[in-house]
Amino acid sequence: MSPSLRQLEALVLVYRLGSITKAAAELRVTQSAISLLIRQIEENFQLKLFERTTRALHPTAACREAIPAAERILAGAQGLSRRMRDLAEIKAGRIAIAVSAGVASALLPRVFANFRSRHPEVSIDLFDVAPDELLGFVMAGRAEFGLGSIEEEGATEVRIEALMQSPLSAIGIRDGSFEKRRRLTWDAIMSSDLIAMRRGTRIRSQIDDALAQTGRELKPALEVSLITTALALTAEGLGISILPGHMLPKAQFPTLVAVPLSQPTIHRHVSLLSRADFGLSPAAQRFVEITRRMLSRE
Repeated sequence: MSPSLRQLEALVLVYRLGSITKAAAELRVTQSAISLLIRQIEENFQLKLFERTTRALHPTAACREAIPAAERILAGAQGLSRRMRDLAEIKAGRIAIAVSAGVASALLPRVFANFRSRHPEVSIDLFDVAPDELLGFVMAGRAEFGLGSIEEEGATEVRIEALMQSPLSAIGIRDGSFEKRRRLTWDAIMSSDLIAMRRGTRIRSQIDDALAQTGRELKPALEVSLITTALALTAEGLGISILPGHMLPKAQFPTLVAVPLSQPTIHRHVSLLSRADFGLSPAAQRFVEITRRMLSRE
């Protein structure tokens, strides 16, 4: 049986200090407790570690050979303890996060900056992916959690928590009148040049299904695959983008404004996705707490 860390600690201290009394004082235990720990190692390995006289202890050759190994084990254990403590106190660690491209562009920078200002020692692996890739990234263990518009209702292997929602909006250029509109109907924008996500994307399917129920059909002037492409085209005056309001990164597109669409109102969520059979690390928990708090203010 391998010696315990407590036994090794007693052995190294007695060797260094040359005294059971001093070792006991260092560990704040009785002399008999130190003697017992040393004796347990000797009996376990059938080795004499110290020659005892009435005046002093003298380490044997076996003891001198064992001490370097004992010191390495103790140093490793102490290093592990410090590392575990740092992880628990979020002074170290690494988080892998999968984020849909739209959320990564519009919402994550502020969250990321807030977290890094509080926990600069934590490393972050950030994967900005298509929404359809989020589940695969998390379930494969490539990311500890995901953030994006996720619709996986009924899936028992995942946890999904909605962090925020916003209505689909008409995003256009601030021209002195557009930004003053508190709300627009779909009928009010149908005659405009519209920029929409390409057919087959989840957001486009949601729009088409909702409008079909009212007997209408979206006929965009342009279809794109990336949200940032739609916003860039709108910023150049090529049309009005149909996107969730929270997907407009105001700092990147200061000339644009989002006006919620109604009749019908269609909501999109930003959710947290994680594996149901795994708990989040302390650093990931803190990142989620900051994300939850900041998105709730949006």
